[in-house]
Amino acid sequence: MLKVALVGFGQVAEKAHVPAWKESKDFSVVAVADENPERLALASEYFPGIRTYATAESLLRGEPHLDLLDIATPPFLHAKQVVLGLQHRCHVLCEKPLAFNLKDFESIRAQANAQERTVFTAHNWKHSPLFLQALQIINSKELGAVTHVELHTLREQPAANAPGAAASWRTDRVMSGGGILVDHGWHNFYMLRHLLQQDPRMVSARMIVPSYGGVEEQATVFIEYPNSTALLYLTWRAPYRGNWGVVYGDQGTLEMRDDHLILTRKGSEPKRFEFAQKLSQGSAHPDWFQTMLEDVKLEIQKPKLRNQNLREAEGCLSLMSHIYQSHRLGGKSINIPSSGIARGEAIGT
Repeated sequence: MLKVALVGFGQVAEKAHVPAWKESKDFSVVAVADENPERLALASEYFPGIRTYATAESLLRGEPHLDLLDIATPPFLHAKQVVLGLQHRCHVLCEKPLAFNLKDFESIRAQANAQERTVFTAHNWKHSPLFLQALQIINSKELGAVTHVELHTLREQPAANAPGAAASWRTDRVMSGGGILVDHGWHNFYMLRHLLQQDPRMVSARMIVPSYGGVEEQATVFIEYPNSTALLYLTWRAPYRGNWGVVYGDQGTLEMRDDHLILTRKGSEPKRFEFAQKLSQGSAHPDWFQTMLEDVKLEIQKPKLRNQNLREAEGCLSLMSHIYQSHRLGGKSINIPSSGIARGEAIGT
């Protein structure tokens, strides 16, 4: 059984990571680091007998035989803590975004290759039953060739921090790297990658940032691919919480309506697929995280599979960087080179 340590014990760690780790037969949590003593006390209730630390650095000094470091801290800490974990020869699982710019990303990749370790970003949304069913329908060619995809993420406000924590880091640009686009856009990027199975070629974007500054609260993004297009709409200003989308093919459409799919093909009656849980139900989704752990285990156990998720994260970072660049240029269309983003080009508004 692989030994795991958690760094950061906020809401996402407690609600998403913990239930999955407790159910796992392949991983065992042995230590947790968090600067908040109350959160460490709570972690000890979930995992009796674990060792607790105030910082990632002290944890790694005190746990020389770790197999996997699970990072669930605010985004500005991710790149530094991922590299630190790799330097201690740990495999690393990290919440999104993995990094803010390509320079940091390349440092992570170089260290992962040097240490022969896996770096895996938590791309859990693609493991939702609704998305897996949608992907199966698309791959079976029931829609024919996919020509356009739309994904809409509606939220009334940013997600809350854990009880007792400081003010939300999600609206602090330095800590978060950005607003709704970082909070939910990253998930949309890798989902589009699987739905369209193409690399984006051009992007244009418009965002709404409060007049007092801060991070974007709304983003509209148009993406061009070699043989298709995509539209993303994400907001913290919606009157209700929801997720929906639609996939257009030359032989039919697939509507994604939060807790059901509707497949409509030429000459056929619509077919409906129901799901027990809405995509927008809560923000933790421990069952998706648990399913994702199978992919984490495979990349650790089979070196030939390593870097698959890392390449997916690189694509997300590249697309996000170009979206912010378009916004800064007033919505101008930006070409996305196949080599990715310019070195040092940071995300954020």
